[in-house]
Amino acid sequence: MSVESWDPSAAQQAGSYQLKHEFLLNLIEQHTRQSQDTPQVREYFQQGELQMHSAMMTLAADAWLQVIGDFSEPQLLSLIEILTLAETQIPGFEAGADSPVIVIVKYLKQQKTPLSREMLLWIRANTNNRFLPNGPL
Repeated sequence: MSVESWDPSAAQQAGSYQLKHEFLLNLIEQHTRQSQDTPQVREYFQQGELQMHSAMMTLAADAWLQVIGDFSEPQLLSLIEILTLAETQIPGFEAGADSPVIVIVKYLKQQKTPLSREMLLWIRANTNNRFLPNGPL
């Protein structure tokens, strides 16, 4: 178990956090190279990045939709896996009803590519967020 340091300016940084297309592509690339059934998503981040990037977990849906619009379905599915695992594995990444997984799942439904039964079961087996994958009722 590792201990993260607390930064008192984190709330200010979270308010100005900008989600980057390249950053998400890098996470997806690292995830696709993993051979473990349940990879340790914490390892995808550089030392000291966790607190800064935790802000992405509660960004508004519009911010996510602007960035993911040109991602392929396999990339979006990888992103769902990454974010689902991050919420469970990394302290400070808990998002509850604001989870970006919900945004991506809704986006895929709008694109007429809903999640497979296997993916739905995988999400439920790998999260403790009761709102995943469909959000609050």
